[in-house]
Amino acid sequence: MKKGFTLVEILVAVMIVTLLVTMAVPMYDKTVEKSRMAEARTLMKKILEAKLRTLDSMDRDNYSNGAFGFESLDVSIPCVNATTGAKLSRCAGDTIYTKDFKYTLLPTGTVPGSAAKVVNAVCAVRRKGDNAGVNFLYLGELETNSSRDNFLCNNGSSGGTCDLYGLDSSSAGWCR
Repeated sequence: MKKGFTLVEILVAVMIVTLLVTMAVPMYDKTVEKSRMAEARTLMKKILEAKLRTLDSMDRDNYSNGAFGFESLDVSIPCVNATTGAKLSRCAGDTIYTKDFKYTLLPTGTVPGSAAKVVNAVCAVRRKGDNAGVNFLYLGELETNSSRDNFLCNNGSSGGTCDLYGLDSSSAGWCR
């Protein structure tokens, strides 16, 4: 009796593996993107909490004058050079870059598309990939409408991307 596999058996096995891989890759990409967003949300919360701690210990008017940035915060952020991607030892300014996102500290202002006034907020923009340009706003202290979700999404240049993250899309972009 001969041992081994026939050509048909091998082809069927290859087709099954190909089918499974074809189905798994889009799910993997979606999972990776959701993971990146979860990391960004966590970092945005840490940044905002550090910003509020810092502002509590200094004159809040200084922030409006541009005298406040990431270098003032007591949180460790893995920032990189915007063009080269090289890791930086220190984050500075009111806008920094990480591997996947650009983060900006926003001053006091009005929530886009709402009458709510923001005392503090952090904005993140997806830098690369299919979802480049999608931006997120994490709101701090709202003076009105406290029931509003404090995490907003805008599709930027990509349609339907907020749905990928399980978020409703707002009509306004905040920091591009």
